[in-house]
Amino acid sequence: MRTRPAAAAILCLLALGLAAPAAPSPGPAQAQAPDRLQWFRDAKFGLFIHWGVYSMIGREQWARQLLQIPLAQYQDYADNFNPVGFNPDEWAALAKEAGVKYVVITSKHHDGFAIFDSAYTDYDIMHAKYGRDILGPLSVSMKKAGIPLGFYYSIMDWHHPDYLPRRPWEKDRTTQGADFGRYMDFAVNQIKELVTKYDPAVLWFDGEWEHSNEEQRAFAIGKMLLEMKPALLINDRLWRREPGFGDFGTPENYVPATGVRNPDGSPRLWEACYTMNWNGWGYNRYETEFHSATQLIRQLIEIVSKGGNLLLNIGPQPDGRIQAEFAARLREMGAWLKTNGEAVYGTTASVFERLPFFGRCTVKGTTLYIHVMGWPADGRIVLPGLRTEVKKAALLTGPGRPLTFKRSDQGVVITLPDRERDPAATVVVVELQGPPVVEPWTIGAGKDGRIDLPVYLADIQSEMGQRAYLDFFYRTTMLTNWQNVNDYPEWTFTTDKPGTFEVLATYASMWGGQAAYEVEIDSRKLAAKTESSPSLYFPATFPVGQVLLPVGPHKLRVRITSIANNHAMNLEKIALVPVMK
Repeated sequence: MRTRPAAAAILCLLALGLAAPAAPSPGPAQAQAPDRLQWFRDAKFGLFIHWGVYSMIGREQWARQLLQIPLAQYQDYADNFNPVGFNPDEWAALAKEAGVKYVVITSKHHDGFAIFDSAYTDYDIMHAKYGRDILGPLSVSMKKAGIPLGFYYSIMDWHHPDYLPRRPWEKDRTTQGADFGRYMDFAVNQIKELVTKYDPAVLWFDGEWEHSNEEQRAFAIGKMLLEMKPALLINDRLWRREPGFGDFGTPENYVPATGVRNPDGSPRLWEACYTMNWNGWGYNRYETEFHSATQLIRQLIEIVSKGGNLLLNIGPQPDGRIQAEFAARLREMGAWLKTNGEAVYGTTASVFERLPFFGRCTVKGTTLYIHVMGWPADGRIVLPGLRTEVKKAALLTGPGRPLTFKRSDQGVVITLPDRERDPAATVVVVELQGPPVVEPWTIGAGKDGRIDLPVYLADIQSEMGQRAYLDFFYRTTMLTNWQNVNDYPEWTFTTDKPGTFEVLATYASMWGGQAAYEVEIDSRKLAAKTESSPSLYFPATFPVGQVLLPVGPHKLRVRITSIANNHAMNLEKIALVPVMK
């Protein structure tokens, strides 16, 4: 029987946890039901933990696929998995000290091994050398610490005999008799088991891209889970990350330049999952590159200023201990949040599209929190287009003395103190007379016709695996660490007069000619190669070419087309200088 369109719409709403509108009640008004998403919306900072059999190999979580390890050989790792150093109370204490407000751990990754006591498989922690449940004790420890715990669950399963497709290199594993429907019966049972045994706050699905929503029963599973636990949050990957499905979106290892929106344009709740190290999510014994605590704090600010949460990942060692590099950075983040958490937790996205300095804004009611990450040379910050009157401006930390401010044609100008700078971010609290009202601010030409495009005014675009980031090098902010040709800064600006402009690139590079790049303005491209500057920290200006621009809006991008090293181009700005006739 075909479902009528209206009925189909209701079923979709139910699958997403959204009830159809109820008829008005003739009785007394009822109290409004609490928003099941509010705690997550306020949390802002979560800890992701990738941990399992693959940790023993020490080549991150895709080790079996990357190294093409036969199932029988991988079974040896599973049999001998024995994390005797696992201490759930210590994990919970570290999470508390780090200031995270929820934790998500891999209950089963793509390798199919469950780190919990599952009644539906022998391929679990109970049949490993360790022989004890992981998730039960961890749930107890997190609950004592007051930290909600969620579970990652992979729909993809490289171990189960009924999961299809097989890996292309598995020539010795026949597909004869395999039944994906039977596998989904198994997966549904394990998912129900996770909810009934451990009562998670979040189910975080992954590995969904090999099958359609219908094949992997996405709508039925979503409906089932919300009937089992109406408060349960479910990410978008149960539904193949399709826009509008699930409680929150999940960009991976990159920050969407303007946040995440629903198909109708409304803001979307989202969470960026991010690795603390550069290579992989699970433990990698050969890892040598880690984000600094300053970078991670700034990444948290960046994400929160765009309305998202940061889910920061660690990969514990095979014995269950959390390596020193991860623990140290978490503690440094926690120390910063202990004094600056007011500007992060429970805030909403910035009211400014961009700020004319290296900084970000978060909001709480009629209070703006301005996170200053690059100290302006003149000691002043400008809040462009802010029309609401300011009552007071002060540092969030320190003696709390008021900062002087005034209104100008540019907006509200605040004078910063000479000292008391935080190396990660200094927070200025701006109390307003009422709700913030901000007029749009666009980049345009100065009085001399010159258009300056510093990197802190750019939207940093990327695909999965963003490496480039903004950093403040003593005197100036630069975009550095370009290791991925898919990372690029993008500016939108306007010209009120037509004309020919000389394009100048200002960057630092000690290895001239080590990177090829292009400046793309609308549909025109200017190609160039980097030249040497005095040092990596003192940029120089180099001509790129000329371009004729009509009146109106324009889009400019800088793309590195080939990279020999990650410091070949630390970009400070692009300038468009009118050519005098």
